[in-house]
Amino acid sequence: MSEETLDLLKTLSATPGPVGREKMVQDIIKDHFKEYCGSYTQDRLGNVIGTLEGDIKKHFAVVAHADEVGFLVSNIDEQGFLRVKWNTQGHMPDLRLLPGQWVLIMTETGLIPGVFCVMTAHLAGPEGKNRIPTYEEVFLDIGAKNIEDVQDLGINIGDPVIYAAPVEKLLNHHVSGKSMDDRVGLVVLLRVLTQFAKVSKAKRPTITFVSTVMEEMGARGAAVVAKTLDVDGVIIIDIGLADDHPGTRGETGIALGKGPVVVIKDKAMHYSHDLIQSIIKTAEREEIPIQRAVFHSYMTDGVQFASHNQVVSVLAVPCRYSHSSFETVSLLDIDMAIHLLLKLLGTSS
Repeated sequence: MSEETLDLLKTLSATPGPVGREKMVQDIIKDHFKEYCGSYTQDRLGNVIGTLEGDIKKHFAVVAHADEVGFLVSNIDEQGFLRVKWNTQGHMPDLRLLPGQWVLIMTETGLIPGVFCVMTAHLAGPEGKNRIPTYEEVFLDIGAKNIEDVQDLGINIGDPVIYAAPVEKLLNHHVSGKSMDDRVGLVVLLRVLTQFAKVSKAKRPTITFVSTVMEEMGARGAAVVAKTLDVDGVIIIDIGLADDHPGTRGETGIALGKGPVVVIKDKAMHYSHDLIQSIIKTAEREEIPIQRAVFHSYMTDGVQFASHNQVVSVLAVPCRYSHSSFETVSLLDIDMAIHLLLKLLGTSS
């Protein structure tokens, strides 16, 4: 399944879908829902919902989010250089990661390439090159001579800016690229849908698949879906914070290639103990390795569903370097998450 997983991940990662502008990603999701569920609905905010009917008297929901972290054009100076603000509800992006990063600016007529820049060390001097630049010192260069060049390209204040990074396969089934958060979740969701669609209706439960918008803005999309959803359990598919690399102190103890992560608690909520135990027992029965985690700088769509009286758990795909252009995951973990979810929800496929 890994090659199919990789192909789908490459497609979804390459598709622009920043917070509030998830349409192109959601169009892909709608095509899959129409093919395998027969139909879909899309609410005014942009969430896409498809239900695969089953005769087993259980109803579950599988949820992943379509949006990716990025930026918004916030200023254009007379020389044609751009400043940006981040598009998430959280804190300022890690300034160590920005200089040298290629990006794409989403205009109404197309994508414009640019690169995050800072003053070169030759001009900054010994003191300047030995410190992290301030956010005000980082700017986007698109090659413009002046503000008129920028305006001629159709770039406006508020236009989204996303990382321009491909998904590349590394050693040991690792892959690296932008927006693994949460395109890996959508990959798991879609692969589970296609597998369940092959199972006879008599042998499967009803499953509602949800691709939400604006998760990175406080799970705004999920808040809309949660108001009307009534199921036996909600499984959120997101990334898990891996710290199996140099410079970490083992805060999470999560590693790539050792199985999906069952999140016990994050900064917003405790997840359902009963549903967590069902996941753990299924993994043990099927001999699928899993990892357990408590995350304190982490939140998912799950908080919105729990706030509307739903039983919620999180099954996460371990990911290194979250909220960067080089988020790194393992295809093995993705495939194990797919396999575990299929077993948990009741198919032997």
